[in-house]
Amino acid sequence: MNAIQLNGLWGYLQGLSLTASNQRWLGERLIEQAKKEEHLMEKASQTRRVFKVRRRSACSPSDEELAARFAGKNVPQIPEDPEWRHVIDANTGKTIKPIEKWL
Repeated sequence: MNAIQLNGLWGYLQGLSLTASNQRWLGERLIEQAKKEEHLMEKASQTRRVFKVRRRSACSPSDEELAARFAGKNVPQIPEDPEWRHVIDANTGKTIKPIEKWL
């Protein structure tokens, strides 16, 4: 509805000479309906996407096999601000393409 229609509706409602209790009842119904519509709009905007993970290699180990392989080994500390040489060394000495343009 545009402003002209709303003003016309408001004028019509004022012309009905409703009692205070009738006005309150009407207002509560309008607020209740608005809350329902807002809830539906909010629910519709919260659609969640679920992505399926695909393994690219043919013989990749399962999560259980990886857990068994690394059981009892310490997790190395990750430095807060690693130097680029550490990043490159961690990738077998090869520069990662997206990082390469920043070096």
